[in-house]
Amino acid sequence: MTLEFAHRRRLAALAAGAGIAALLLLTGCAPTLDPEEARQSLSEVTQDPAPPAADEVYDSALHPEPVVEAQECSAVLVITVRGTGEPTKGQLLSPVARAITKAQPDDVVSIDLDYPADTDVKEGGTRGVRVLVDTLNVQAEACPEQRTVLLGYSQGSMVIGDALVVPDDRMIGATVGELTDAARDQVFAVVLYGDPRFEGDEPFNVGDFDPELNGIMPRPEGALDAFADRISDFCVAGDVVCQATLDVSEDEHVAYYSNGMQQDGADVVIERMERLPASTWATSDRSTPTPSPSPSDAP
Repeated sequence: MTLEFAHRRRLAALAAGAGIAALLLLTGCAPTLDPEEARQSLSEVTQDPAPPAADEVYDSALHPEPVVEAQECSAVLVITVRGTGEPTKGQLLSPVARAITKAQPDDVVSIDLDYPADTDVKEGGTRGVRVLVDTLNVQAEACPEQRTVLLGYSQGSMVIGDALVVPDDRMIGATVGELTDAARDQVFAVVLYGDPRFEGDEPFNVGDFDPELNGIMPRPEGALDAFADRISDFCVAGDVVCQATLDVSEDEHVAYYSNGMQQDGADVVIERMERLPASTWATSDRSTPTPSPSPSDAP
């Protein structure tokens, strides 16, 4: 059985599970993302080869101190990375994060990544990759038993993917540093929607997409192999961002709000959480670590 077939079969089984479905009952928010605006702003990343000013501002060699402080040492930390123009609350990922938190309310903490998520993707996205890399590294050091769940939509999927791969494979954030081995190990699950760096042949892809079509700026095939057994990359046919073709409908990039894939994504994470030993929830360290300073020269 191939990894791709097994992955899709597991999702189908989860969707049929009455217990989990009854628990979630996800209700998507009304779309706040403009598909055409998102597509155009993402496309501009490849049209202008000049590096953004943020490359220097968030250069980890020039500014090695983390730009974030450590979060609470919960058993699981869920990080949402929203799409272009979405609010921090009421975004596509809000019901997904809420369902995951509800599964273990005393031991799961959810935060939204502090980045602009605006149409200046090269500048704001670079900040996003630095903030995410630093968050994962700081958490791994402060909370060595914690597991992290990454949820991304549209530009947010690009930020997550580029944070996970090596700098040479990134479209944004080439200078912001890399994940430590400990931070990589603590990435527990990754759920992406409408990924602009979608690669049609990857075994962790989910949806009715055309495998012959890639995203607006596909990542190199195999770039995420180290996380392949932890990723679900959702893409629907006709999505202008993850299926780069002229024969598309703008509506498909916001279809994830209503097509059941929010619940599918939450199911994947909850199913993985259910396989963890009981001691995960009974012995999680609830202490708050000493915050790390932020560099004074970073905005």
